[in-house]
Amino acid sequence: MTGHDLVQRIWVRLGENTTFYPQTEVVRSGINPAQRLLCLLKPEVLVQRVAATVSAEQVFVDLRTVAPRCARLDRVVLGDVMTDAPARSAYGELHDLLPTSLDKIAWQRDWFRQRGTPRYYYLHGRHWLIVYKRPQAERTITLIYRAIPTAFTDVNLSDSPAFAEAWHPLVADLGAALLLLKEGSTQVEKALGMLKMLFGADILSGVAQELPQQHTRPTQPVGAPA
Repeated sequence: MTGHDLVQRIWVRLGENTTFYPQTEVVRSGINPAQRLLCLLKPEVLVQRVAATVSAEQVFVDLRTVAPRCARLDRVVLGDVMTDAPARSAYGELHDLLPTSLDKIAWQRDWFRQRGTPRYYYLHGRHWLIVYKRPQAERTITLIYRAIPTAFTDVNLSDSPAFAEAWHPLVADLGAALLLLKEGSTQVEKALGMLKMLFGADILSGVAQELPQQHTRPTQPVGAPA
């Protein structure tokens, strides 16, 4: 299904109401939030892999370039596992790099200059992947990560969602429910019923159960003593 197909399916679910739900509104408040919510509820639907080349002496990998839509890094593999037939490196290496932290490897004397077969990785901030040890020759690593879905606009509606095709109808139906939630009390019950039908349970029930347990300190009036 393309973005145009998703819009058409949402209009059908809403009774072909294109007056109150123009295309731009359907895309901005329906399809795009539905994609993001689906990734939160079913993180496995948008797991992606990408192979990257690490040059000799290179330790920093910029995720903004290699995996620009990376939301969460799950695995880093030394070798190429892009297919069902993994390929070892030119040096016969094929193993997971173990996650670590700067605090741990900083105990190694002169850790930043140590060279050898990479065995560990850690993340510096959101965008920098650091491999340890410093490779002495070019290596291929495979990143396995959960991606942020590409947002639709009026320009790229000829594209298809990054999800597997089996999930496309769910994106449209979920988008229709999210649009109905905006209509206030008259449509909320209908929208919640749609969500319950889609996911087999009320996905908001857990939040509702937690709300009464939250206690906040009343705000003191201006000038009152602390």
